[in-house]
Amino acid sequence: MECCLSEEAKEQKRINQEIERQLRRDKRDARRELKLLLLGTGESGKSTFIKQMRIIHGSGYSDEDKRGFIKLVYQNIFMAMQSMIRAMDLLKIQYSDQKNIEHAELIRSVDFETVTTFEPPYVQAIKDLWAEAGIQECYDRRREYQLTDSAK
Repeated sequence: MECCLSEEAKEQKRINQEIERQLRRDKRDARRELKLLLLGTGESGKSTFIKQMRIIHGSGYSDEDKRGFIKLVYQNIFMAMQSMIRAMDLLKIQYSDQKNIEHAELIRSVDFETVTTFEPPYVQAIKDLWAEAGIQECYDRRREYQLTDSAK
């Protein structure tokens, strides 16, 4: 019967068979795939759980993933420090060292979403601010304002 088919019909049949094979493979793979729905409030550890599963049972992270995480860590540091600086004003906490007012202005001027590296003046400013008694008091009172769990 196939010998009576035109070249176009043979090509269509070959394509159809390839599609059918791919559909069978996809169906077989889907049966082996587990799906998990994680529910929880913000900051409850859903993403952390998935990351841990990937590290333990998967292939880990690529170098590109790791570079992306470095950027996120830098952004989180700036975001947390900016939150504490704003909270110092809100909670009426004074700086014990006046040079840290300038450091706070420097850190406040940064758009944390654009941070990709950790430049020396910012590193020193953040170190000095973290050593600041006012920032430590502000950190101790973090329940009174929004501060991410990863801030310390």
